[in-house]
Amino acid sequence: MDVTAVDRSAVLGDTLLHRAAPASKLVAAGLLLGAVVTMDDPLVAAGLALSLTGAAAAVRLPLRQMLPLAAYPALFALVFAFAAAPGPATGALFVLKAVTAALAVVTLMFSTPYPQVFAPIQRITPTIVGDALLMTYRSLFILADKFADLQRAIRLRAGISARQPVRAARATTRALGGLLLYSFDLSQREYDILRLRGYEGGLRVSVHTSRDRSADGAALAYATLVLGVAVAFRVLPALAGYAWIATLAGALDLTVGLLIGRRTR
Repeated sequence: MDVTAVDRSAVLGDTLLHRAAPASKLVAAGLLLGAVVTMDDPLVAAGLALSLTGAAAAVRLPLRQMLPLAAYPALFALVFAFAAAPGPATGALFVLKAVTAALAVVTLMFSTPYPQVFAPIQRITPTIVGDALLMTYRSLFILADKFADLQRAIRLRAGISARQPVRAARATTRALGGLLLYSFDLSQREYDILRLRGYEGGLRVSVHTSRDRSADGAALAYATLVLGVAVAFRVLPALAGYAWIATLAGALDLTVGLLIGRRTR
């Protein structure tokens, strides 16, 4: 996972979603997750995944970096589906739900700076929890840089190339072990520094306001529409045989989104 790429997109991006208020995007993400929980048909789930991908493409978010991150939960969902799903359709539903939920969260993270995602959480959680989340965010970048330095040093000193996957895997494992020890030392040093500076809690982050009200409305309207579609297919038996329409609509959204994304570059 390239944490720096996520943060670069969230901080430096200027898409329609970037201009929406963080609170609106959090609510929209919650509605999308509610839609994922509500869905009970793999065709509807596939349609939502395609539609979300099309929406991200339309606002010019970096799909090449987003999609691999959204696909990670599919690996764990496949294991669960193989062990617990009574049939192929249910297994496909498990996997598609995991990917769709991950895509909704990844879209939020790529369009919203990390402190702004957790700033509202600070208002409802104990102070130490909010502060820990912010310090974790800072530490991730320090550890990412440290790991890159370790890998570079190993390649230069040991002469490891891409043609030696076994040696490269061993070296990476050793680097991860060293990074783990470094992380313990880093956490202790940060704790000591905060104590010396008189830390008593209160690393508050001010919540950004919307830069474009239409962006807030578009995000909330889209999420509400998706949730409404998911609920309709769940509670209306008459729609059971027409789930393919949701997949077709999602494919259309994806096509249109890709076209819009290319034209606005």
